[in-house]
Amino acid sequence: MNLKNEDYIAFTGDTGDFDLLLNDYKLSESALRFPNVNSILIPKKAEYNLRKYVSKAMLKTVDPDFDIAVEKCLVFLSNLASTYYTDSKWKPLNAMLLHEQSRNADNTFIYTKIIEVLTSGTSKGAFIEVDRSYQVGVQSKRFRFTEIYLKAGLVEYIIQNTEIIRTRNKMYYKQLHEAFQNPICSNLIAMYPKIDLPTSEELLLIGRQLVKEGRCTKKGKILTMRNKHKDHYWLDIKNRSFVEDNIKLFEFLTSRGFMIPSVGDISSGCRVVDSFTLMPAWIREQITVDGKKLIECDYSAFHPNIAIKLYDGSLSYITHELVAKEAKIDVKDVKKLHLSFFNMKWDDMRKSALFNYYAENESDMLARIYKDKNENGYKITSRKMFKAEVDVMTDVIQYLSSKNIFVLYIYDALLCEEKDFIIVTETMNRIILKHGIKTNIKSKNLNFQEEISTELDEVETLQQSKYFLNEIVNLYEVLPQLSFDVDDTMKIIYDIDNSRVEMRSLVRYINRQRTQQKYNDYDGVQINTSTICKLKSLIEN
Repeated sequence: MNLKNEDYIAFTGDTGDFDLLLNDYKLSESALRFPNVNSILIPKKAEYNLRKYVSKAMLKTVDPDFDIAVEKCLVFLSNLASTYYTDSKWKPLNAMLLHEQSRNADNTFIYTKIIEVLTSGTSKGAFIEVDRSYQVGVQSKRFRFTEIYLKAGLVEYIIQNTEIIRTRNKMYYKQLHEAFQNPICSNLIAMYPKIDLPTSEELLLIGRQLVKEGRCTKKGKILTMRNKHKDHYWLDIKNRSFVEDNIKLFEFLTSRGFMIPSVGDISSGCRVVDSFTLMPAWIREQITVDGKKLIECDYSAFHPNIAIKLYDGSLSYITHELVAKEAKIDVKDVKKLHLSFFNMKWDDMRKSALFNYYAENESDMLARIYKDKNENGYKITSRKMFKAEVDVMTDVIQYLSSKNIFVLYIYDALLCEEKDFIIVTETMNRIILKHGIKTNIKSKNLNFQEEISTELDEVETLQQSKYFLNEIVNLYEVLPQLSFDVDDTMKIIYDIDNSRVEMRSLVRYINRQRTQQKYNDYDGVQINTSTICKLKSLIEN
């Protein structure tokens, strides 16, 4: 995603999200890591050129101590290290962050002097460029490495000055404290010690195989081996994602410790970003716990269903497949289009291949979206949708954490251990309905689900319980015994608005549904003779 041309935010868990850091000043800060606060990444030759070729008089305006002045300049440069892995090389840096990093004991503003040093550079050229088109109070000033240092690559530098390390330690503990206050972040911190990562050599072999299989990213980019070729080797460079580049990003995110998970600002709906949300999806799939890969649980067409909830649409349980069939668009294209459709500018929405489908089926909802964008700016939709997503995932993770179950958070998806799969999916399905968003977990990991389902069927056949009419029952246990599938189970619980009720309440509900089935406009669960018989067999006389 090129943020110069597309400044709307796309909903995705793929590598394009690394670019989102550039639009969120809280997340575009130099993310501190566990626990190497004295380790930074800087362009090769940056330290050498600062020490050898930059005017000592100019460096002394940063700090009277030459070595400290050099290290403060290097810390500034380290803020831009992430741009080696983004399409846009420009990155906004918040003034308060820069002041916090570089200030003296008397709280003097030093960072402006550092910028002067780095933009003046040496006889061979400047270290950085500055975009002067920023707006005070609206957008932070943006910076980027000059081509000389972009081509140089990164190298690790270990900070020596005690005061700089102390300052970074303070920032580290502040960020860590904030992480522990957030349910998603604290869950992630509890999950990190369990994780085993693949090696870069293993990933290279896996990447080669995925390339042979024709693997694409969630944005439809073709996974490709670079094989030392430069970008100009491919005519469709923007449609490719390179294995070697992905591995370098993985190393950047993990080799010196994981990022402390950080909460974004209101523009991102307070989404959480960490090393794993920013990691390429195919690499994330190789993570293991106790030698077993994690299982992904994510909602079906989550964001279209959020839009329907937020803007009072009439459809429910919408899927990419349904839209593809009715709109006569390839389902892969529908999935890609849904990533950004609702958060575009109105004129861009009208140009989308999805517009006619929603205009025909949700014209009133589109009118409400238009009004909201017109009155509050086009990004209001994405902000509301991000917020709804985060609210749902926060509730899910809080519940799981209370049961000592920890997961990897990937925006609208969770990665869990195999042993926790059932409770994670059940929790996600239950809580999404409490938020009034009508969708459920995708049917991924089919073989595993079928295996679990078979085991549960055998247990239920052997151990069908009997219930008294005044007994409080768990509908998650009872409804499968009546042969209701997951969708119908969640719909019944949503209708009753409780998962724990007296058995007689379930009997009354079933009777009402049976009666209402006689009407042509009935859209409830189907009740047949077999359902009634099974229900009777569960009631203790």
